[in-house]
Amino acid sequence: MQKVLQQLIELQELDTRLDILIARLGDLPETVKTMEKQIENEKEQNKIRQTSIEENESLIRSNTAKIEDLKEKTVRYKEQLYLVTTNREYDALTAEIEFNEEAVNNAEGQVLQAEEENERLREAMGHSEKTVQDMEQRLVEVKNSLEETQKQTEEEKTELEKKRSELSAAIPRNFMSMYLRVRQARNGLAVVPLIRDACSGCHNRVIPQKRVNIYKRNQVITCDYCGRFLFAPLEKVEE
Repeated sequence: MQKVLQQLIELQELDTRLDILIARLGDLPETVKTMEKQIENEKEQNKIRQTSIEENESLIRSNTAKIEDLKEKTVRYKEQLYLVTTNREYDALTAEIEFNEEAVNNAEGQVLQAEEENERLREAMGHSEKTVQDMEQRLVEVKNSLEETQKQTEEEKTELEKKRSELSAAIPRNFMSMYLRVRQARNGLAVVPLIRDACSGCHNRVIPQKRVNIYKRNQVITCDYCGRFLFAPLEKVEE
């Protein structure tokens, strides 16, 4: 059991050092992912805006042609008013003229609305493109910083992970499973020293009989309160 306890202590030390290396990266990896997603979203929104602009331009062209055609017809109808000989013909032409003039007004309204919307969309695209440009520049800086930090830590991280893999394989499966479970539940600390007769993880005092066994280092003892593995520092064992 003394061997298993020492293995767990060494495993915790390795994991703590790995946690420190990962902490050196800070939130850079997550920042990179977030910025890439934001840039992707902005570009996607601009694609949607561009599609809307093209649809509006098509609407403007079709309505412009429609307006010209209606106006030409209206001019002809007005010229024909002077040639009609009956009230029925006059009323029919007048109705056509009014209908065309209303259709022209509706088409011009649609053109105006589409033009205003395109102006708003182009303005939004301009702001978005400037935002994307700034974010892409910032992203390069963040990626460079991340890459530099990774270079600084990669060699040490690789060595620690190799040692951890070898050590994990040597620890009995039941202890390894418990270690992983406690480590996940206790903020990365699954193995802690006994300090002033208390668990240094949760600070609860350990009963005398357990303390004796902990100081002997001949058993794998866990805290009754937080479940962490407990050990006595070597200087305490010597005392």
